[in-house]
Amino acid sequence: METENQPDRAGSNKSRTYFTLAIVFLVAMALSWSVDASLIYIFLGVASFFLFLGFYNNPRPNKPSQRKERRFQSTGSLKPESEIPLTETFTNFFQRANIKFPPRGSAGPINAPKLVKFVGIGFFLVFIIPIIISIFRGENGSGTNDYFSAGEQFYFSQQYDSAYKSYRRAMLEDPENVQAIVGYGNVLVIRNERDSAIMMFNRALEISPDYKEASYNKALAMYDQKKYNEAIEVLQPVLDANPDYYNAMLLMGDCYYIQKKFDEAILWYENAYQNGGMRSSMLCHIMAYIYDTKGESDKAINLYQEALSYDSTIVDIYRRLGELLPGEDGNFYRIRAAQFPQ
Repeated sequence: METENQPDRAGSNKSRTYFTLAIVFLVAMALSWSVDASLIYIFLGVASFFLFLGFYNNPRPNKPSQRKERRFQSTGSLKPESEIPLTETFTNFFQRANIKFPPRGSAGPINAPKLVKFVGIGFFLVFIIPIIISIFRGENGSGTNDYFSAGEQFYFSQQYDSAYKSYRRAMLEDPENVQAIVGYGNVLVIRNERDSAIMMFNRALEISPDYKEASYNKALAMYDQKKYNEAIEVLQPVLDANPDYYNAMLLMGDCYYIQKKFDEAILWYENAYQNGGMRSSMLCHIMAYIYDTKGESDKAINLYQEALSYDSTIVDIYRRLGELLPGEDGNFYRIRAAQFPQ
């Protein structure tokens, strides 16, 4: 009995090993899902192969006489399963499934060696060809789109190292993909490589001169470098061509405001505020401050109060309103200012 159980144990151990390997490759496929589609095909194909081996080597309840008969060749000599040729393995597999094969060389259905070739060709068609297609699919642009989409997802989830790699792969697949180029430039800005980022934005504008996002991001990088006049020169033609580009208007106002050119700044801010519906505590605070310095107290008070409606923790606004509003009207703001730590 122990001798008969040994093949079952060996088959069970081999089956568990193959299933474990299949799980490992499936996990690897899951981890590489967003990296490269060709890896998905490779890992899926290998996992499927090990799953097949796992099921094939899984012990089956058979009669002792059947098991002994299967382990003997026609000459009657005992042969370990590990030394059975591949063609004989497939033959035994289909015999257990009650599939009949004619003698070799006779007319009739396909024989075992041909079946092995057929299975090999099928495996090639199912797994290898998709892998080859996925490797060269950048020629029709689908690979580029996948890399760019992955880069966008990584960028907005603040995984900038992964976004950097994905945008770069998209650019390698399609050197004229301006969206990928601009995305790559945005990551360079975050990496504090603004000169390189500006080169990327210039490259995008050479390909598509009307791509306004490239101009805006270039101007923003220049603003960060304190090149305010250069940023204004970049933004002006963009705003001439896109008079409703309100984010660019705010950046234009910032470029003038930081240089204390309040008359020019308030024109851009007001346009974005009135026509673009741009509302924020920061914008209202800056506009209120400009009107305050110009002596237009009524406008300043209204904007200060609106800024507090967006952010009620700005102590300087409470203090300033306490100074601008006399008597009871200003008491509330003076009391609130005193409540904050000095």
